[in-house]
Amino acid sequence: MNLGFFLTPVAQVVCLEAHLSVEQAVDRLREHRYTAVPLLDDEARYQGTLTSADLLAHLAEGRAGTLAEVDRSVSNQAVGIDTDVQSLFRVVVDQNFVPVVDSRGVLMGIVTRKAILTHFERLLSEHGLLATP
Repeated sequence: MNLGFFLTPVAQVVCLEAHLSVEQAVDRLREHRYTAVPLLDDEARYQGTLTSADLLAHLAEGRAGTLAEVDRSVSNQAVGIDTDVQSLFRVVVDQNFVPVVDSRGVLMGIVTRKAILTHFERLLSEHGLLATP
């Protein structure tokens, strides 16, 4: 098994581009009801994770501008597309999602903690190790 088994492809991930305005980002987060999303540069390289709290703090300081100017409070570690599953598990323990990048740093997708837990819940149920509701 490799991490691709758990990967949500980038085409299905809500991301924000660093050139967007803070106001545009607030609208997108509100529209999708997410509190944290990957932040990308113009070449789709992963730049970090942007949270709604980061945006609120930025606005509370009376600042506007682009997302590139927003201080980020979360530092989600990215992993390479060839990362083994055991290493992925070590990272996802401390993050709600793990960005997966190629050798150039381009975001390929994310692996969510929920995807991993759901998979193992299903396996445990199939083997009779969990009571069915």
